[in-house]
Amino acid sequence: MEHTTEPTLVSDPFLAGMQLFNAGEYWHAHEQWEICWRAAQGEEAEFYKALIQTAAALVKWRQGNLRGLRLNWAKAQRRLAQLPAVYRGVDVVALAMAMAAILTDPASGEGPNLGA
Repeated sequence: MEHTTEPTLVSDPFLAGMQLFNAGEYWHAHEQWEICWRAAQGEEAEFYKALIQTAAALVKWRQGNLRGLRLNWAKAQRRLAQLPAVYRGVDVVALAMAMAAILTDPASGEGPNLGA
């Protein structure tokens, strides 16, 4: 009998969100980052909002809702543009490039990876 196991999430909601995002679990990543966003202020809050909106864009992408993908990504992109090229270990430039590739070819099948 085969048993599948859920990935063990780390206790830090930011890192748990990263792990979920990289596994393609965009909605669940979004939920973890909301915890971070509520506790953050200033630039850090904008960073979390951008990640949440990126995850929401990718949920829409998976649903085949290209309008939702574009709208959510546009909001995230505005926030990410205000951040350094790398923020909290996230390569913001690489994320933007990966999202641009999805927008160019939504059928590509490959979601971005945030590293970590």
